[in-house]
Amino acid sequence: MGAVAAAYIVISTSAVGALDASFLFPDGWSPAERSTGSGFLIGALFQLLLVLSAAYLVGLKDLQRAIAASSAPSTSKAWTIAALATSIHVGTAMLVFLPQPERVWELSNLNLILSAVSIPDGWSQEVLFRGFVLFRLTRSDVPAIAQIFISGSLFAGIHLGYTGETAWEFITPLIGTFMLGCFYAWAVKSGSGSLKPVIVCHVLIIALLQPWLALAR
Repeated sequence: MGAVAAAYIVISTSAVGALDASFLFPDGWSPAERSTGSGFLIGALFQLLLVLSAAYLVGLKDLQRAIAASSAPSTSKAWTIAALATSIHVGTAMLVFLPQPERVWELSNLNLILSAVSIPDGWSQEVLFRGFVLFRLTRSDVPAIAQIFISGSLFAGIHLGYTGETAWEFITPLIGTFMLGCFYAWAVKSGSGSLKPVIVCHVLIIALLQPWLALAR
């Protein structure tokens, strides 16, 4: 399990650093905006391909099960946990980390395109960090609370690219994503393994926050 998660994190982040797709984005965007779009697109594609390849080419059964769980019915408790965690995460980010939080609602091609290209992350990351990880740990009889903390820790790892140079800028993104990951894992455990609530909520966070958090770094 650890090797799969590590490979997912290392390969996708390395691809973002090594490849450049900024030429695909509008000439009118700034270099930082085009670079952000490139990173989002390459990261989303590699994460999606890694999940599908590991599930159907390598044949990881727990990952196949996680993919099926992405559309499985859940419980009202799971939806409530995921929605509350999402509300807290979005509210905190807008109040503390975004210099212009009103731009979250901006109907510009910059906002719409950057949000759209990274939306697949909401599916692939939940399938891996909440589905595959939790299913594999459950089969290994790992206690539920440990499963939640492990899932949250691995989820924080994929967000190392959002850390800054100062101690505050380094630790706060990791704490935020760790806490969100733990609450999402709790939601999955409360929803009989369904990933639907956390995928919907994760996609919402990406659509609202990800472009502006990346550009604010």
